[in-house]
Amino acid sequence: MLDVAVQHLPVSPVRKLSEMLERCAEKHKIISFGGGAPSLAPPKEVLDFLCDEFKKEPHAASSYGSTRGMPRVRELIAELLKREERVTIDPEKEICLTEGGTEALFIAFRTLFKPGDQIVLSDPTYLAYYPQLNFLNVGITHVPAYVQEDFQIDLDMLNESIGEKNKAVLLLSPDNPTGRLLEKEIVKGVVELCEDKRLWLITDDIYKDMLYEGKFYNSRVFGGYDYTVTCCSFSKSASMPGFRLGYVYGPAQFIDKVTAIKSYISLCPSRPAQLCVEKYLEKKGKVKKKYLSKIVVPTYKKRRDKMTDMFEKYLPKAEISVPKGAFYFFPDMSRYFKKMDEETFSNKLFEDKKVVVIPGKYFGEQGKDHLRFTFVSEPEDRIEEGFHRMNQFIEENDL
Repeated sequence: MLDVAVQHLPVSPVRKLSEMLERCAEKHKIISFGGGAPSLAPPKEVLDFLCDEFKKEPHAASSYGSTRGMPRVRELIAELLKREERVTIDPEKEICLTEGGTEALFIAFRTLFKPGDQIVLSDPTYLAYYPQLNFLNVGITHVPAYVQEDFQIDLDMLNESIGEKNKAVLLLSPDNPTGRLLEKEIVKGVVELCEDKRLWLITDDIYKDMLYEGKFYNSRVFGGYDYTVTCCSFSKSASMPGFRLGYVYGPAQFIDKVTAIKSYISLCPSRPAQLCVEKYLEKKGKVKKKYLSKIVVPTYKKRRDKMTDMFEKYLPKAEISVPKGAFYFFPDMSRYFKKMDEETFSNKLFEDKKVVVIPGKYFGEQGKDHLRFTFVSEPEDRIEEGFHRMNQFIEENDL
């Protein structure tokens, strides 16, 4: 008999979508606003470097390594944090590389929490937090965020939501599914609140390089070093989701325990992925800067702007907040849902028009009547085609 926690562990709807698209024989007919994987190739310099390493030293390039990761890669990440975010960490004691950001989050949760503890999440928020925390029997307190307020967190509501069992607050900025970038004063206020109530602050910084307007603030510039844990990954910024390399950093004692857990889960991070990141970050991040500023951000900003225009043209009754970062729109579509809910709408839209969107309910209670649209998966002409098909679908169903 399976453990009860395992029996109730769902498969992510986005992962189901990825499997479905992999198996689909006519993928070219499908327009996907569903998954959040980058659609660009990694930097050419990175791929060339990896190929050279495999040719020169195939055994070394494919070998095991230390659980915390290659010292040089940890040093480069520490240099990056100091240079770009004004944050100083010890690369030897305060960082551990992981198999993507998902493993970083899971191990961080497992290290910090015991069953019965609680954490505060913004609602809506990243759908994968919920099953991980439920699996670990960690309670969740929700703080609602609204499209009319650009999904910013209300500090008074956050303060009121914290009870005796709450042990941590989690911040994701820029955010999935909303594209929200938290304002400076809100990040500062959350840090001060956590310090005052002696709570852990967990930050998920995976989209910190995906900015179209505004500025990302590392929470540590406002204090809280001793009780802050950060998870991040190179899946988005370096367009390497399949390489599976992330990292978690925080107090040395915490990282010691993270390392111990990781040693029995995945042993060590991927050596080929670490070689890629070594190239990506060397020489003060020369490749990273060029790749993000010349290719990634301009490409995705054009797609974001195109999707903004398409909402106005084809879905004028949708209430949107134009994202300042990440890959997503999370519109309130309630004016189109008089005859069907968001899941029925999404399923029927795919069946009839081969357009993929994700129902908002998977991202929290506040996701009801919303849909998540990803703008990184398709070029501008296919974005317009997808919205044209949705407009046809709405007219045909008198929505």
